[in-house]
This record gives sequence, structure tokens and C-alpha cells, in this order.
Amino acid sequence: MADPKIRHMKWWGWGHEDVSFSDADKPKLWPYLSGELGLEQVEPTPPVKFDDVHLPAAKENAPFVAALRDALADDQFSVDKKDRLIHTAGKAFRDLFRLRRGQVDFAPDLIVYPASEADVVAIVKAAHEHNAVLIPFGGGTNIAGCIEPKDRDGRFIVSLDMCRMHRVLAVDKKSLLARIEAGVYGPHMEEQLEEEGVTLGHFPDSFVHSTLGGWVATRSAGMQSDKYGKIEDMVIALRMVTPSGTIVTRTVPNTSNGIDVRSLCVGSEGILGVITEVTMQVHRLPEYKKFEGWLFPDFESGIHAIHECMRHGTMPVITRLNDPGKTALSAAFKKVEPPLKQKIGAAMKWYLRNIKGIDFTKCCMMTTAYEGDYDTFHMQRRDSNRVFRKHGGVNLGEGPGNSFKEAKYDFPHVRDYLMDRGVMGDVSETSTTWENLHNLYTKTLANIQKAIRDTGVDPWVGCHISHNYHTGASLYFTFGCRQIEGRELDQYLYIKKAAEDSFLQNGGTVSHHHAVGTEHLPWIEDDLSPTGLKAVRAIKNGLDPKSVMNPGKILPGPDPLREWGLTDEAIQSFNKAD
Repeated sequence: MADPKIRHMKWWGWGHEDVSFSDADKPKLWPYLSGELGLEQVEPTPPVKFDDVHLPAAKENAPFVAALRDALADDQFSVDKKDRLIHTAGKAFRDLFRLRRGQVDFAPDLIVYPASEADVVAIVKAAHEHNAVLIPFGGGTNIAGCIEPKDRDGRFIVSLDMCRMHRVLAVDKKSLLARIEAGVYGPHMEEQLEEEGVTLGHFPDSFVHSTLGGWVATRSAGMQSDKYGKIEDMVIALRMVTPSGTIVTRTVPNTSNGIDVRSLCVGSEGILGVITEVTMQVHRLPEYKKFEGWLFPDFESGIHAIHECMRHGTMPVITRLNDPGKTALSAAFKKVEPPLKQKIGAAMKWYLRNIKGIDFTKCCMMTTAYEGDYDTFHMQRRDSNRVFRKHGGVNLGEGPGNSFKEAKYDFPHVRDYLMDRGVMGDVSETSTTWENLHNLYTKTLANIQKAIRDTGVDPWVGCHISHNYHTGASLYFTFGCRQIEGRELDQYLYIKKAAEDSFLQNGGTVSHHHAVGTEHLPWIEDDLSPTGLKAVRAIKNGLDPKSVMNPGKILPGPDPLREWGLTDEAIQSFNKAD
């Protein structure tokens, strides 16, 4: 069973079983959603009860299990129904839609909890010899189908839960390096690092429930990537157990030793092996930190401000720019305030509208954060503020920034709230160059809106920018609509396809930080090129000739769109509706 210190997320939604999203203190939320999506007040529909979920019978592979019994302790195995259910899927929309209805077509046959790299070696060796499928499992937060326990050949499937490998092994304070086991959850890792006066600086939305190994395997991005980079920028060395042996890279700042094997492991999504240990670049804890809110006249003004900050080297640690849709949604999440604050807020709105000329239908909220030592903190804040004001930004103070700081890990909970009420809510993210950014934004926004309308319902689509680079930035789209009863998954796939098609047709990438898994397979050949995909297949075949490591991810089958689940008939039916 799992380490008793580890709490897995609920099987049917986001977060722990005793944590849920409530709109009780957000009186504007439901009126906003119902107005945008044409919804009526409905009684929430909860997920099916645990006792009513029926899992496929666990298959057997006696030789494999016998080999593991010789290497592991009895408490490192589980066939418990709830353990199997928790490890059945990630948190993609389709995963949760099916689980909430008790639709479980595939489930791991066994859960194994390695406690050391030696355990992982024994497990991978046994799987290779006895043809068992291994799926590495971190926190189960992935929304791209990276842990889907599906095998075309019907083999014995094992979920390899890494949660017992959760130690920070060593911190080199002079070199600012930390050796860390891959199964550690974000908060536990940061607690151990803070005892040494350092931080990794990687804080994705899933931080509370995801692991270091999961971040590395999916090429994750954290909220503070403008300072610290994406996870691949932090990896100095790693160890990965494959069916052909253990890959070990050296702890050096950089190399010129041919093809970068370390980079082959980063983003491999478990299809090559199991990442067991990573040496990461860390940073001293900042002395000062502050969150603030800014309001820009429109999305393009905010983009120009971010671009100029990037060019002048004055980027804050966080620069999260919402478009008008996301800005309006954020306003709807506002909690009830005491009378004095309401009066101050009303006065501020009057000032913004009548003195600053802000149009509240077009304006865009930006959340920023600054950190560092005294000089760095104040210089960063002073110089970026000057750029923001140049482009029409108005400083709203620490209030909006602190609200974001307090709730920054809460947003994924909202999807459960929406699904309870018959609303589909999901995301798609990409990246492109500064030159193409606004073009990709406007076309994709329009394409997602059109796709939702094609299905016969009102759309809601918003976008934000939160990861910025010398050459471009990411675009993170959020979309939602009323579900069509009986056709919920066809509707979702049709809309998701419109988003991904738009990315590839208009100069973006299939995914900026959510990985490939199964959800993005239909577009991966166009993204990587046929020859690039051939290279990935060759690496897979070389390290894992029997394909026991997480098959069906990254590498598409012969008919990826149909295997994805969207039929020609469904596409045609929605096109006819248009």
C-alpha cells in the first residue's frame, strides 16, 4: 500500500476527498456562468458511489508476480479496489467524465510501491522478462492521458507508484544543486529544501498533488518559469531505469558529449523507463516577495508590455496576463467583501472608467510577482512597473495579487463544480513566437468559439499568458459550454480537436507543458515531422524492445484520430448543425 504520509487524490475529481469547491462565498459566479452559457439553476449531480463502480477483473501473470515477491516486501503490493481505481486514470476531462459515471473499461491489475532504485530495477527486469506493462505513476494529475492503463495486446498492467521514493538526498549549497528522489510531492520537496535554505522554484498549478518525476517526465512548467525556467532548464543530471539498463548522466553544468541523453529522458512520459533520481539546480530562498495586480486597456497592450520587459531584462517572477474572458471570469470569482471594501472598490471602478478611460468589456487583468534580495527585488519592480505604465497599465495594488497567491492552486477544483452541473470545462495550451502570438490567439479563440457553437450551445472561451521567453510566449486557453446529453464525449472531442487543429495550422505547438500522452496523439506527427517521429520510435525500440514501458503514449497508431475516439460521423453531424 501507499506510504501512510501520502494522500492520493479522490478517484473521481481533483484534490483530496475532504476538499471541494464551493460558490457559497462567491455570489457572482453562478449568475455569470448561467448568463454566458445559457444555463438554468440545476441540482448538482454527484459522481456515482464507490460501491457502484465495477472494475474489470484483475488479470494474472504468476511468473512476474513471483519474481517480484522475491525482491519486494508484502506491503509493497496492492490489488485493493480503491487503489486500482485511483491508478486507473489521470485528470483529463474524459477520464473524469467516465469515472464519475462508473465507466471503467481499463484498470491496472496490480499496484506496486518501490522504495528504492534497486526495487525499480527488479520490477523493470521482471516486466521485461515476463511481458508485463509498467506505467510510472507520480501524483496522477496529468490531463493528457499519460497514465492511461490501456494495452492493445491485453497484457498484465502494473501501476508503478513512486510515492515511497520521496527524499531530498543531498544539497550542495556551494554549487546550488540538490539530489532528489523522483517520487517526492511538491510540498514535501520544498519543505526539505527550505530546511537547507534553498528552493527549486517550480510551482505548477498541480504543485500540491504532483511529483518531481512527473514534472520531469512531462516537461512541466511552473508559475515562476519567467525566472526559473521550465523543468527541463533545471535538470542537471538524472538516473532512469530502462529494460536495457540504467541511464546515468553526470553532474556537470554542461557538456559537449554528442546527443544529449539527459534530454532524451526529460519529457519521455514513461515510454523509455522509470526516472528514479534527479539532480536539480536550486536557488537560495528570496529575501523579499510581493504579488500585485495590474489592469491593461486590452490584451494587445498587455502583450506589448510583457514583450518590452523581456527585451529590457526586467521581467517579474510571475507575469500572468488574462484576456477579457479570463478577466471577467476572475471577477466572477470575487468573494463577498465588507462594506468599506465594497465602497473602495466602487470608487476604484469609477476612477478606472472615468479618469483612466478603461472599458471593462475589453480590459485585461495581469497578476505579477517580484522576489529576490533587496536590490534585485526593488529594481525588478521599479523597472517593470515603468514599462507597464508606458503601455497603459494601472497598478491595482497588492489586493488582486494576494487573492491570486491564496487561491493559485484552487482553480483545478472548479472543473468538478462544473461537471456536477452539466458543464464541460477544459483547457488547451500552446506556444509560439512574439511575431505570431496575437495571430494565433485571435484565430484559436475564434475557432474554439465556432466549434462550440457548431454543437448547438453557447460558448465561453478565455486565454491567459503565463510563460514567456526571449522568442515568444505560451497561450493557455480555457473553454466551457453546456453539455449535450448523450453526446458529451463527441461534443468534447469535437471542440478539443478544433483547438489543437488551430494550434498546428497557425504556427503553434501541440502542447507547451501538458505533454502528449494519448490526448494529443493525432497531432504529434505534424508537430515533430514524420522523420522526427521515426527517431522517437527508434529510441523506444532500442531501449524497450518489448514495449513494456507505458505503451500507447507519444507514439500514435495507424489511425490516430479514430483511435482517439472522434468518428467521422460525429464530425459530420456537428458540421451539419452549423
